[in-house]
Amino acid sequence: MSQTTATQTAGTRRPRRADAQRNYDRILDVARAAVAEHGGDVVLEDIARQAGVGIGTLYRHFPNRQALLEAVFLDDAEHLRSVAEEMCEDCDDRAPLGDLVEWLRLHLVFGARGRSMGAAVMNAKHTEGTKIYLACAEAREAGAILLSRAQEAGQVRADVDLADVLRLIHGVVIASEGDDDPERADRMFDLVIASLRP
Repeated sequence: MSQTTATQTAGTRRPRRADAQRNYDRILDVARAAVAEHGGDVVLEDIARQAGVGIGTLYRHFPNRQALLEAVFLDDAEHLRSVAEEMCEDCDDRAPLGDLVEWLRLHLVFGARGRSMGAAVMNAKHTEGTKIYLACAEAREAGAILLSRAQEAGQVRADVDLADVLRLIHGVVIASEGDDDPERADRMFDLVIASLRP
């Protein structure tokens, strides 16, 4: 199943039938894997075939490749929000720093995939008012609560700002592109995390 079916923003469309939702989720899962392997140059016919649906079914959900890439990116952003919110709900049983690190590691994974989707998707991320912009803003707001919890527990420096940390994670993504050392990104990520501690 898709990471989240919240891609359908409440109030913007009627709920899909169960079979249509299954097709949508399958297409999104296949597209996510294809983007991770090949970047944004995915072929819609290949996605439809691997998802086990007709090309007409794919086009009903996603009229073009840009719409499909935006849906994958939006799903990732909404997953980041939902994970942070779930962590906050179970905060009594969880370690604040551990939650923050886990959430930031998701940013590292999703960030690498997001950059491969092309300039149009990234522009939507920064264009105020778009669904992607709003979903990213909501994910950051949820992540800010995780950071505050870790700071209140004395596990993260009080002067750490989430926007700075996310820029550092983004920098790790950029610096790791095309690297022949598969562990370099993890090492750089660990350095970022070490810098957060008091």
